Amino acid sequence: MEATEKEVAVGEFTINYASVGSGEPLLLLHGSEPRESWRVWEPLFALADSRKLIAPDLLGYGKSSKPDETPDFRAQARMLKDFAERIGVEKVSLMASGWGGQVALEFALEWPEGVRSLVLVASAYDKEQLPRLQKLRKPTLIIFAEDDMVTQLKAGYLLRDAIGTSRLEVLDPVARDPAQDFRMSHRLQKFRAPQVLQLARSFLSNPEAMVAEPPEMENELRGNALRKEDEKDGAIWKQSKQ
Repeated sequence: MEATEKEVAVGEFTINYASVGSGEPLLLLHGSEPRESWRVWEPLFALADSRKLIAPDLLGYGKSSKPDETPDFRAQARMLKDFAERIGVEKVSLMASGWGGQVALEFALEWPEGVRSLVLVASAYDKEQLPRLQKLRKPTLIIFAEDDMVTQLKAGYLLRDAIGTSRLEVLDPVARDPAQDFRMSHRLQKFRAPQVLQLARSFLSNPEAMVAEPPEMENELRGNALRKEDEKDGAIWKQSKQ
């Protein structure tokens, strides 16, 4: 399927976006690298066989308006709320990578009634968001590469522990895979497209069935990996494979 590219006015700005497919809407949010745009999601457009994909260029990126200063994640989330209203979308699932994950989290925290579920791919976060995430209560799939050099796996465990209704999936190392063109930022939707696609498809088909809060007896075990921050090949990696 080929995406259709459009523009829509949102306040004083213009948002460029691509859409493809039909069904329940899935909003795709890219990261913060200078040349990022909606096109980073093209390797996962097979998801359009069961839902409508909507992939905007965030403010300051791609063909969207470029203010003198790129808006922060809070302003981007407010823009997305207005954007969704402008295109007639009342409730969405969100799939986001890198800094786009931070934007998606803020969107879900501020407008939980408009969010079905989240898929966070090597997601960034703001430390101010972490205590607020305890109240998120949205099914969330968190995907990381074992060896990501930008948003490290430690962030995946922090997000998992902060969001009770979440599931963490750790993919094999990217840097040690000779078949991949390794870059400093692991764009997993490109380098691990089949795995990310399979995980996202299964999760989005029935989000509530794939996540559950840890039993009380396991509370003391949650976050154990974070106590080993200085061990590059220690508990974090071992726990991720169990």
